[in-house]
Amino acid sequence: MLRDGISGRLRAVKRHWFWLLVCAGWLHADEVVTNFNATAVIQQTLAHRAPKDLSLKARLFISRNEPVEVTMLVRNAPNETRTIYRTGKTELLVVQPVGGVPRWFLKGSGELVGAQRAGKFAGSQFTYYDLGAPFLQWPAVKGAGLDRYRGRTCYVVELTAEGQPYRRAKAWIDQEFYGMVKAELYDENDALVRRLAITSFKRLGDVWLPRGIDMAFVPPNQVVPATEKSRLEIYDGNYDAQLPAEWFAEPGE
Repeated sequence: MLRDGISGRLRAVKRHWFWLLVCAGWLHADEVVTNFNATAVIQQTLAHRAPKDLSLKARLFISRNEPVEVTMLVRNAPNETRTIYRTGKTELLVVQPVGGVPRWFLKGSGELVGAQRAGKFAGSQFTYYDLGAPFLQWPAVKGAGLDRYRGRTCYVVELTAEGQPYRRAKAWIDQEFYGMVKAELYDENDALVRRLAITSFKRLGDVWLPRGIDMAFVPPNQVVPATEKSRLEIYDGNYDAQLPAEWFAEPGE
């Protein structure tokens, strides 16, 4: 009888201790998930720029057909990054000030504003606006938890803005190297319209640069997987280029 009583009390204590551990684990997990500084995560991500100029060669798969060649020229300065995307007769200049508002210039058309920014680059699912991921510089930022993507733990950050081609964006930022690996973009009705996925990277010192980028168009309110997808693959380049500043001049400068 005494033995049975002691055994019963020990089982009760073990059960009680077990639930304490579980509850403590839940509280700890919730604290980790919700209490990261989303603004600091975005700032750390934006700070991971290449230290030198880049001259890159890429293939743009507009659909499943033969790809087109794209040249990407990137000039990094302390206060801004300027990137030229060139394919065929199309040439786009994206100016991204550090902490400022990006601007887009299409050769032969001048600065792109308003709905013009939503035009498709070379007929692909990448819009002019998408190139450079400017949504990472939107002012309204909040944390949306942690998630696993391709076996990696990521911060999920939600960003919102007014007067942009998208109303809301969710970005998955790798917790270890602070690179964006995935993004979802929503329209003014909060319907998912585009999915961006970075499928491979190249390491340059302490910086990881995207090498494979997928962009899928999702018809609003459609639940079946999107079939309209384009892919940009960087296959070669000079990661220590010295590019003349005049190549990146805005029209009228």
